[in-house]
Amino acid sequence: MKLRRWLISIEPRVLRQFDRAWLAWMKPWIDSHELLSFRRYPLAIGVAIGVTLGVIPTQIEVIFVFVLCVLMRGNIVAATVVGWYNNAFTVVPLYIAAYYIGDFIAPGHRPIPKLENPNGDWWGAFQSWVDALGLPLLIGLPVLGLTLGLVSYFAVHYLWLRPVWARARRMRELRRRSDSRETR
Repeated sequence: MKLRRWLISIEPRVLRQFDRAWLAWMKPWIDSHELLSFRRYPLAIGVAIGVTLGVIPTQIEVIFVFVLCVLMRGNIVAATVVGWYNNAFTVVPLYIAAYYIGDFIAPGHRPIPKLENPNGDWWGAFQSWVDALGLPLLIGLPVLGLTLGLVSYFAVHYLWLRPVWARARRMRELRRRSDSRETR
């Protein structure tokens, strides 16, 4: 509940930044597209877009995040921040999971190659390891991204509505108790 209020309180502060003369022309456009709206639907769409495109290993994902947030009216701040889950610490486990998903979907079985670093060139070894993953990785990354995006979309809706459902449950309980007292 506090997080939801805090997120909603951020929106006017962020939009005030567009009162500056050199950014004022963007404010009506941003308001109409809900790119900075911290309400439930734009936030859920933004988080889903960020998580879905977060499996893209380079910073080119930010361009796609922006375009999709404009087209689908999602929160661009949430999409960008959530997309950072794919970083140097998480890229290997994500790629292994994507590889196994792609290997399950693609016909045939391919053993996962080993990540070896013989020369001390970690980035080159990582690139050759990704190249060796091939078709299963190519199939698994979009499937993993879409699955994580769909789960995060519904998770944001659930977390946003959970206090509302709890309050409704409490109100029903109070109503039931008062009805039982009146019938006595």
